[in-house]
Amino acid sequence: MLSLKRWMYVAFMVVTVSSIFILYSINQERTRNIQIKNTHISDNAAMAENTMKRMSIEEAHVPSVRIYGDDTKMIYQDIYQNVRQVFQNLHFRVTCGTEIDDAFDIKELVVFCDDSVGKYVDLAQLGDFIDDGGKVLFAAGLPEGNEDAYLWSILGIREKSIRENDNRLRFEKPLFPVQMEEMVYDGFSASTWLSLRGDAKVYIRSADSKVPILHTMVYGAGKSCLINGTFLADLRCSGLLTGAVGTLWDDFIYPVMGTKTVFLDDFPMITYVNDKLCMQLYGCSTEAFVRDVIWRDFLGMSLRTDTAYTSGILTAASLDERFPQINDSLFAAIGKSALQYGGELIYETDCDRQSGVFVNQAFLDAFLETFPAYQINGLAVLSDDFSQEIMQLPGHGSIRMVRGKLEWENAGFQADEEQAYTMFPAATYGNQMEDGNLFAVYSVLASYGMLSHVFDINEMIAKDEETASWEHDKKQLGIFEEKVLKQLSWLDRATLSQTELPVRSYLGLSYGWHRSGDTIFLDCSNMVRGQTFMFKTKDRIQSAKGVHYEEIGNGYYLLRVQQNNAVITMEGV
Repeated sequence: MLSLKRWMYVAFMVVTVSSIFILYSINQERTRNIQIKNTHISDNAAMAENTMKRMSIEEAHVPSVRIYGDDTKMIYQDIYQNVRQVFQNLHFRVTCGTEIDDAFDIKELVVFCDDSVGKYVDLAQLGDFIDDGGKVLFAAGLPEGNEDAYLWSILGIREKSIRENDNRLRFEKPLFPVQMEEMVYDGFSASTWLSLRGDAKVYIRSADSKVPILHTMVYGAGKSCLINGTFLADLRCSGLLTGAVGTLWDDFIYPVMGTKTVFLDDFPMITYVNDKLCMQLYGCSTEAFVRDVIWRDFLGMSLRTDTAYTSGILTAASLDERFPQINDSLFAAIGKSALQYGGELIYETDCDRQSGVFVNQAFLDAFLETFPAYQINGLAVLSDDFSQEIMQLPGHGSIRMVRGKLEWENAGFQADEEQAYTMFPAATYGNQMEDGNLFAVYSVLASYGMLSHVFDINEMIAKDEETASWEHDKKQLGIFEEKVLKQLSWLDRATLSQTELPVRSYLGLSYGWHRSGDTIFLDCSNMVRGQTFMFKTKDRIQSAKGVHYEEIGNGYYLLRVQQNNAVITMEGV
């Protein structure tokens, strides 16, 4: 017989184990009814309270740029449109020229978006303008041949030959706030072979051919910069444009978003990666692999780098075969976890205007049952264009924020009170970092002061039925954490909905600045307090009033404006 003491011990163990199983069963059931409310809904009243009052900035020096280009000439029309778009986003006073002008304004930055400069200006007149102190940016490279020979002395060119594609870029001097010594551009850019004089200053050179990709040259009292190639036909290369302006001006202040946003598409849903395939590749079910391996790594990265995820689920498509089977327990468990750690769930649509529209009603029903108190107010558009008809689909009535694409008009930044939604762009895509994305991320960061990257979770599991990709992509994810997220701690974490105020502030602001001796005056209006600016300077800040500042590297500061009139004092020479 058992002693009383042993009997009580056995009884205690039985009760304890039974209680664990009961609690597990209860929690499994509760995942079907998770009471999580949406905390990302932006309130117009709150926006009004945070908006700085309108003040006159007539005395401030608003940057001005005169852009020359041809919007009908093949690839150069893309360069022309992208350059104009970036400067408009930066709130420059933009003047577009298409033919020869009689005179230049010495206060204007002059930019050429065509390799044939002579058809827009008299080259001798252009030389005199630079000699007198003008600043000129050649943003579309140079042609083959000698038709532009007059520019050679202005640009410090000794010899010039044929064009070739350059993809591996070596950064020899600081240009972006964050950069690596060598990065890969994954597009095509035709660069002209050049030999330069010794007094030319090279910032980027081809790692293969040693051809200068971006260099500056002092000529008289002025300065010129050449982006040797057609890089700016790709808006992801816009950092080359703002970086080039920073090489021409001793001080350059421009507005940015100041946010880091990471999207997880088709997550936490299971799509084409079924249990049979996952078992063959990894020896476990898809649910177990996503929950215990992939999500664990993403969650760890989120906690280590203070990053919030925006997870999208496909709800409307042109083909009903696009909709996956819903794994209820996985969807509930990971969806709950994502929200508990500051994330957001949004809809996704992939609709072709020429095709019909199918709605994923199974998901809408499952979502309402699982998250009855949560209201989705974000939408990611996966197709190449955005139709406002999508906003009329069932379940989309509460949408306030739309994720578009960087290449769309106005770089995907839009805010319209009548349409009642705001648009924020995804800038970079993909699970691979080394073969193009690092350069694109750093470039967009330089021009827009933001990270906006999209991961595809399904491709992280398997490329196809024979290729297990997690081990390789896990390494790339580590590169993203080390080379991107840990380098950008000075950006504010944001989900899609949390970018509404920054976008509206960025679009609506008015600003200007000028320097007098060691003092810089920054005047702003129509913006939310805390609006961020990049400040590229060859000097160092000593103190500031009305603005918080943070040194972020390579001669860049991040400014967070707190008052309409800010004063920055630089260290004296």
